[in-house]
Amino acid sequence: MIAIPHIVIGAAIGAKTHNLGLIIIFSLLGHWIMDRIPHWDYASLKNIVDFQQTKKIKYLLIFLRKLSVDILVGLLIVLGIIISKKNFDLNSLIFIVIGIFFSILPDIVLFIITLFVDSEKNKFVKGYLDFHKKFLHFKHKEKEGQITFLGLLTQIIVIICALIGFFV
Repeated sequence: MIAIPHIVIGAAIGAKTHNLGLIIIFSLLGHWIMDRIPHWDYASLKNIVDFQQTKKIKYLLIFLRKLSVDILVGLLIVLGIIISKKNFDLNSLIFIVIGIFFSILPDIVLFIITLFVDSEKNKFVKGYLDFHKKFLHFKHKEKEGQITFLGLLTQIIVIICALIGFFV
């Protein structure tokens, strides 16, 4: 799943839940639940694997460029919501940031270990990668990275639900 739904859901959890432990639990569970539903993902690790094999920085930069735009759009959506709320409590901002961080943490860990750790030599890392790939992510029949109507639709619905959650 792209980062935008994870960011918006994490922000909504943080905005509505002012308990640090619950924010962490709900944000992590939210990430894993969202990754189980059918979704589209541009962020194929193919560019990372190409970088690991060839050591050509261009592959890493392609991935990071897509990821940066994705994260920036997600954060701008959250910022827009915060600014639009006339009675927004700035003390809630820390909870929102924590919610966002923990909602994208599983993908941060995935990115770091994919980039820097040899999964064949580390059983824990291999187990985490297998769990993330086989258990969490919806299996696409289409080519990886191709937009599917269902995958895009589910992410739009998740974003809309999170935005409604922010305002209710």
